[in-house]
Amino acid sequence: MLMMIICLGLFVFSAWYVPFKLKRLCGLKRAWPISAAVFLLLAGFYGMLLKGLYTSANPVFTVAYNVLGLFLIFQTFLFIYLFAVHIFSPCLKKYPGKGIAAAGLFICLGLVGFGFIQARSFTVTYHEIGVRGLIRPVNIMHIPDLHLGGQRREGYLKELIETAGRHRPDMVIYNGDMLDSDIALTPELFALFNLVQAEQYFTTGNHEFYIDMKKALQLIADAGIRVLHNEMVETNGIQLIGLEYMNADQVTYDSHRVNDLTIEEELPKIARDRSKPSVLVHHSPVGLQYVSKGNIDVMLSGHTHGGQVFPGTVLIGFRFPMNKGRYQVGGTTLLVSQGAGTFGPWMRLGTFNEIQFVKLIPE
Repeated sequence: MLMMIICLGLFVFSAWYVPFKLKRLCGLKRAWPISAAVFLLLAGFYGMLLKGLYTSANPVFTVAYNVLGLFLIFQTFLFIYLFAVHIFSPCLKKYPGKGIAAAGLFICLGLVGFGFIQARSFTVTYHEIGVRGLIRPVNIMHIPDLHLGGQRREGYLKELIETAGRHRPDMVIYNGDMLDSDIALTPELFALFNLVQAEQYFTTGNHEFYIDMKKALQLIADAGIRVLHNEMVETNGIQLIGLEYMNADQVTYDSHRVNDLTIEEELPKIARDRSKPSVLVHHSPVGLQYVSKGNIDVMLSGHTHGGQVFPGTVLIGFRFPMNKGRYQVGGTTLLVSQGAGTFGPWMRLGTFNEIQFVKLIPE
């Protein structure tokens, strides 16, 4: 909560600082009109976010939300640039103010454009994990954070599914936040999942709770994807445990809390053979201490997007110390994906859309 208040305060300050700094550099007569416009645009984005309008099936809201999100990032980059100019102003006295301002606008627009293009594709990363007691190798395609909706629809999903199919996985796991908008709740979109020639599993993320969840889960089930609600299934020689989105425990803060469930309390309730290989799937990389105590071999997570866009790539570590890549606690290996899609601003900078091909091998 404190981090959110600080960020909002910085955005309000930037709405004043950026126009007035540009006024000084360029010799503009007035900055207040620009400042008011910037403030309204930023307020519009946060208003849509807080009101949940981005989840609407109305395409007008979808376009507005994406455009405002890109403007938010542009404003953030420009604020950082101009603040750096202020700090190093003694070294920049020989350069004309208009040139410095123009360079900043060009650089920031370029970064937003590059990030927008970067967010339109995905990368497959490869991970090999040794698992005790495994009889044969098991191939898993791990796909969290698709965020189907206003930003991603049939074209992106079809390309992703075809890529996954070429890897011939034993199973495909959609680990939460498959959807973030009611605009994606169409039978035509979900029919694409029938192209997958492997077992398919799904666990809920926090964003499924913000849309028409009943309809979403029905469409997912009708597409041949098994929804795991805090349960274990035995498949391909492993115990696959799927948890719906929940907090680590009752004490840890979670800004996305959607229920009163916790990993600490729910995991011990799931009957399993602790001597057999086990993989736990949970959208958020929290509660690893309880997963490790439960004698789980592998935990798969997403949720963090790796921070998605700088400076979020730096700040994310304060909220999620384990936010991308591989970690080891006791006998448990945690693998965190940066996510197959994006949320908020449709861009990536310092991260990339990622689906993970996970090969479990006998140890």
